[in-house]
Amino acid sequence: MENLDNEEGVLMKKCPNCGALMEEDVNFCTKCGQDLATIATEVKQEASNQTQVVQKESIDSQFKRYWQWCTESWKHPATSTVETEQWYGYLTLIIEDVLLVLGLYYFAKSILIDAMGIADHMGVNTGNLSGVDIPFNVVLTALISIIVFQVIVIGSHYLAYKFIYDRQPKLLNFVNRGVHASNFNLLFVTLFFLLMLLGLNSIRFATILLVLIVALFFMGQQVILLADKDAKRDRIYGFLIAFGIIFVCIMVLNSIIYNSVLHTVINEAFSTIH
Repeated sequence: MENLDNEEGVLMKKCPNCGALMEEDVNFCTKCGQDLATIATEVKQEASNQTQVVQKESIDSQFKRYWQWCTESWKHPATSTVETEQWYGYLTLIIEDVLLVLGLYYFAKSILIDAMGIADHMGVNTGNLSGVDIPFNVVLTALISIIVFQVIVIGSHYLAYKFIYDRQPKLLNFVNRGVHASNFNLLFVTLFFLLMLLGLNSIRFATILLVLIVALFFMGQQVILLADKDAKRDRIYGFLIAFGIIFVCIMVLNSIIYNSVLHTVINEAFSTIH
């Protein structure tokens, strides 16, 4: 059974019984009645297989290009010469956010277990607290808080950039440039997650690592804000605008999150005791 192109370039079916050429949508030979439906099925299956191969190659190619973008950001953080897809920066931020929240979860859980062990050693009855865990809504709140914090920082620097250079960059490119400049955070966040997963509960070390992660994130935004040429207004005023927006938003966010998390933890503890 064959598929042939006729002289006009239209895909045809060749009947295996009588050799007559039929159009592609014909299921039975009009001369001998031979069933031709399987020919179309084979062609569609072949096309489907080819599509799957192309899709797999495309996914592999995208992953290699993303990895190349990451390695280049570690070698040359402030400059990017690799072709960049619009979603590279967002994907990196999502990976960092998830790993950071999971690391904080395991860190808090380890601290809670150690605190209960110390209380037991001191003779305090913690039997009613043996089932206490970090509530899911606290973890979710932490994830949302981190995302909101990133939106505030990136958004404030984006507005400051417009003020300084009197032009509006594409938001996706702006995010990619900032993440590229601070992409060492991907390594530090991964390290933080692995260490917390393994049970390292040093508050001092965790605090230093978290401060470093936040500082690098800010540094990436500063590279974009202050490194470009042709500034129309003084960069210091743009810097002050960015941090003024961040300060106000963080104060409001801190009040909301602190009260929410504190009430959740207290209610969880009391519900476990009773």
